[in-house]
Amino acid sequence: MSSWRGTAAAVWERNLTASGVGAELASGLARFVVLLGRWQGATNLVGDVSVDSILNDHVLESLAGARFLPESGGLLDVGSGNGFPAVPLLLARPGLRGVLLEPRERRWAFLKEAIRELSIDAEVRRERLSEHHGPHDAMSVRALAIPTWGPLAAQAVRPGGTVVYWAGHDRAELPGLAGFGPVLTSPLPDPRRGVLAVWRRCST
Repeated sequence: MSSWRGTAAAVWERNLTASGVGAELASGLARFVVLLGRWQGATNLVGDVSVDSILNDHVLESLAGARFLPESGGLLDVGSGNGFPAVPLLLARPGLRGVLLEPRERRWAFLKEAIRELSIDAEVRRERLSEHHGPHDAMSVRALAIPTWGPLAAQAVRPGGTVVYWAGHDRAELPGLAGFGPVLTSPLPDPRRGVLAVWRRCST
């Protein structure tokens, strides 16, 4: 068992509050990470990483996108996988209703359990973006190359809506998205890991 899987919820809470996360949000996030650890043996959701990596590279990095999302409305998360960034975002923005797209069966089952256990207002669909019909107020994407979702973004996000993308090494070549304004970027908590790229869909 990797060390992070054996870490108690109380320890996660302490680490999160020490990083500036509010107590209520830290409690929900800690429960999520513990659940992630329980499922890790059945399906490789994260891998053999450190406690610091889970905290900084997954939880806090996911939360960095919350400030670009509306307080209410609908959030579409594409390729939801292990729940990052969708679960932290929906815990941080409880007024949003989530739709999580995950075509792989085991990860779909994990996400279904996560939103049930954490009482998150969301549904998980075994769909790819090309099969999904929007539109939504916002869309989040992490760990998927832009060509797999960029051409479909305009049909997934309503006018005035936002796309938030966790960009890694391709951040220097961020393209324009058809139907969206120019891209804006913001450093991730660890700038070495890239930037958040944000596009807002044109109103007309």
